[in-house]
Amino acid sequence: MQTRRPILLERLRRRILAPLFDRLGYDLVPAEPDWSHRPLSAPEVDRLLANAATILEADLAAAGIPVRGSVRGMVDDFWALIPRAPVRQRRGGSGFNGALQLYVAMRALGPRHVIESGVFRGLTTWVIRQACPEAEIDCHDPDLSGLQYRDAQARYTTTDWSRADFRGLDPSATVAFFDDHVPQARRVVEAEARGLTQLLFDDDAAGHRIHAQGGPAHPTIAMVTALRDDPEPIRWLRNGRAFEQRSDDPLIGRAAACIARAHAFDDLHRATGYSPARLTSVTLRRSGALPAGAGP
Repeated sequence: MQTRRPILLERLRRRILAPLFDRLGYDLVPAEPDWSHRPLSAPEVDRLLANAATILEADLAAAGIPVRGSVRGMVDDFWALIPRAPVRQRRGGSGFNGALQLYVAMRALGPRHVIESGVFRGLTTWVIRQACPEAEIDCHDPDLSGLQYRDAQARYTTTDWSRADFRGLDPSATVAFFDDHVPQARRVVEAEARGLTQLLFDDDAAGHRIHAQGGPAHPTIAMVTALRDDPEPIRWLRNGRAFEQRSDDPLIGRAAACIARAHAFDDLHRATGYSPARLTSVTLRRSGALPAGAGP
C-alpha cells in the first residue's frame, strides 16, 4: 500500500484537485524542491559541480572573501548534503542555487556567530548549520509558525534583530544574513551601528530586474549602489501600483556611506540549470560604531 499511495495522490491531484484550483486561478503543484531533479551519471555531475565551483570562486574573490580550502570540495559537500535537507519547498524560500551560494559563503567566512533575520521554513538555518556546525545562530522572524526545521542549538525569537541585545558580541567573528523583506538599506545602517562588517543578503533586486522580484525590500543594495552613481530615480510597477525610489532618500545616503564593497553573486543557472539565485555579499566600512546593543 505504501508504494501505491504516491500514485493515488498524484492521480487525485491531476484529475480532481488541479482542475479545481485552475478554475480558481491557482496552480497546484507537488512540493518537490528543485534539487530533487538532478543528473546521476558521473561525467554530467562532475561538469555541473566544476562549473558551479568556478563561478563561485570568482564570486568570492569579487566579494573580497578569502577562501580556506577548496571551493570545489565545498560544492561537492553541498551536493551530497542537500538531498537530506529537512525542508521541502517548491516556491518561496531559497532554491538549490541560493542554498549553495549561502553554504559556500558561510564555509569561506567561517563565522563563530551568525545572525539570521528571516527564517521562513528553516532551510537557510539548516544550510548555515551544515556550513558552520560550531557557530552560535540567532534566528529572528516575526512568525515562526511555518518552521519545518528548528535547529536544536539555535536561539529563536520573534523580536526584530535590530531590537535584540547583542552585548558581548564579537563583530569581527559575526556574519548577518538578511532574507526578511525589510528595506536592505535600513539593515545596512543597523548593522554598521553594531560594528558588523560582513553581511549577506537574499532578494537583492536590481532596478532593471524589478519585474521579476515582485515586492523588493527597497531600497535594496543594488538600488543603493546604483543611485550612488546615477541620480535618476528607479521606478517600477507592481500589481498596478507605481513605486519610485529616489536618490535623495536620506536612507540611501546613510547606507551608501556604510558600504565599502558590495557584490551580487553570479547567476548559477548557466552552470546548474536550476532557478537563479539572489545572494549578495556586503562588506561595511570599519567606522565608529555605537555601543553594542544600541540602536542606529
